[in-house]
Amino acid sequence: MDDWLSGPHSLGKLRSLTRISTDDGFVATLAIDHPENYLAMIDPDWRRVTSAQATRSKLELIDALAPHASAFLVDPLWSMAQGIVTGVIPARTGIITGIESLSYRPDGGFGTTTAVREHWTVEKIKTTGADAVKMVVWWRPDADDADEIRRLVSRLVEDCERHQIPLVVEPLWYPADGQGANTAAARDDRVETIVGAAKEFVGLGIDMLKSEFPGDLVDAPDDTTGEEAATQAARAIDAACAGIPWVMLSGSGTYEVFRRQLRIVAQAGACGFMAGRAIWTGAVGGPAEQRREAVLHCRARLDECLSILRANGRPWRQAPAIDEVAETLTAGWHERYLES
Repeated sequence: MDDWLSGPHSLGKLRSLTRISTDDGFVATLAIDHPENYLAMIDPDWRRVTSAQATRSKLELIDALAPHASAFLVDPLWSMAQGIVTGVIPARTGIITGIESLSYRPDGGFGTTTAVREHWTVEKIKTTGADAVKMVVWWRPDADDADEIRRLVSRLVEDCERHQIPLVVEPLWYPADGQGANTAAARDDRVETIVGAAKEFVGLGIDMLKSEFPGDLVDAPDDTTGEEAATQAARAIDAACAGIPWVMLSGSGTYEVFRRQLRIVAQAGACGFMAGRAIWTGAVGGPAEQRREAVLHCRARLDECLSILRANGRPWRQAPAIDEVAETLTAGWHERYLES
C-alpha cells in the first residue's frame, strides 16, 4: 500500500514519529529548549551564565529525567549536540529541536517576529540524527506578516518532506496592538486564533501540531463552564487536525493547571504533550540538594502526565496488522519510494 510510502505518515517520517513516542503511541516530551529565560533561572543576570554552565544544567536535567520521557525538545546551542555526544540522551529517546530564532527576555517579555535561526537548516537537523523539526510561529491571521509566515511554513514543509523528517509547528497567539491581553475580548480572540491555527497549518501540510491550551483555567480551578468551553475548543482543534497528530504545550502555568488542561485535550483527541517549566520548575538553579529533591517531583509529574494520556487520550496511530502489511506492502516497494 503506497500510503505507507508517501503522504502524511510516509516511511521516513513514520519512523521518526515512532521514535519520539512511547511504544503505545503517546508523545511524552520534556521541553528544555528555552533560551535566555532558562539562563535566568541559573543566574538572574543571565548574561553572566556561560555556555558550559548552561550545558551542564540542561544535561543534568536530561540525565535525571530521561527514563520518564519519550523524547526531549532540545536547543541547538547548549543541549542538542552535547546530549548526543555525551550519550546523555538515550538511544531509545527521541530528539526534537527548534529551527526558529526566539527572542524571549528573562523578565517574561518576548518579541513576536517569526524567523528561522541563521545557519540552521532542516538538512543540518536531519544529518545530526534528530527525529523532528519544531518551528514556533507568532501567529495572528490578521497580522501584516501572516502571508509571509504561510510561505515560510510551506517552504519548511517542502524541506522536511525532501529530507523525510516530521515538521512540528507551534503557533503562539499574541494580542493585537492596543488589545489588553487579559480582557474578555482578548481571551475570546486567543481561543479563536488557536483553533483557527490548527486548520491553517495542517492545511499547509505539517506533520504535528503543538498547540496552546484553548481556554483559561488559571483563575478558575472549579469553573465547570470554563472547562466545558475549553473542551469544545479542543474538540474543534482535533477536528481541524483531521488525523494529523497534535500535542499540547505547557506554557508558563503551574503543574496543577497543566494537569487539568492535559486531561481536557487528551479527551478531545490529543496524543501527547511537549511540556517544559510546568514539569521542571524548581529543578534548575539553586543548591544541588534542592535540585535533586525537585527532580523527584519532576519524575512523578512526567509519569502522572503519561498516565493521564493513556487513560483519556488516543495514540497518534494504530499500527496495521502484520498480515495486512505482508499482503499489501510487497517486494518492490523500494522502487516506488520517493519516486513521485
